Amino acid sequence: MNKVFIIAEAGVNHNGSIELAKKLIDVAVEAKVDAVKFQTFKAENLVSKNAQKADYQKETTNKEESQFDMIKKLEL
Repeated sequence: MNKVFIIAEAGVNHNGSIELAKKLIDVAVEAKVDAVKFQTFKAENLVSKNAQKADYQKETTNKEESQFDMIKKLEL
């Protein structure tokens, strides 16, 4: 039987912090996963500086912050 390859999805849960990303890797190692997947991007390539936030984003983040600035904080 083939071994199952398990990937831990960290996504953007590093919150833009390389130190937190490393901690997420450590936790994944403890869980004995085979790989950890992160989402990385440059805000400039992902969203317009004039883009409006979605309603749910307005409710859960700083209302004065633009979508661009919100996404920019999640860059690694």
